[in-house]
Amino acid sequence: MLRRFLITFSIVVSIIIVFSVIVTQKRDERKTLEAKKNELAKTVDFLKEKNVRLKKENDALVNDPIQIEREARENYGYIKPGEVTYKKYKFNISEPENDKVKQPNKSNKIESFLFDGPFPWQVPLGLILIAAIFLLVSYRYER
Repeated sequence: MLRRFLITFSIVVSIIIVFSVIVTQKRDERKTLEAKKNELAKTVDFLKEKNVRLKKENDALVNDPIQIEREARENYGYIKPGEVTYKKYKFNISEPENDKVKQPNKSNKIESFLFDGPFPWQVPLGLILIAAIFLLVSYRYER
């Protein structure tokens, strides 16, 4: 009887551990995909803003004579007769972007208890305990 209990218990424990490993892998994949989705959403927002700005600039270059003159003077060196020009140097100096520290998502206490960390040991251990109690109770009443 004890042998049958130990075999059943071993099978249940191994199934729970395999299931927990699979759940952990899927959780990590989900977190990676969520991070990628957030990054892509930020990129989309940035590109939409850039698109709006470029459309305004294009409209100004097509319709605004002052903007056309400014672009011709600055980018192509055109001058009016009798003007003297001085060469401008454009220095493209920019500061490097600091690596932004990713702040962990704030989740509720139960979710962080169950799923945070490299491997959520609380879930398989809880399931193993429940299975052991169930099997012990069922074998006790089976006699």
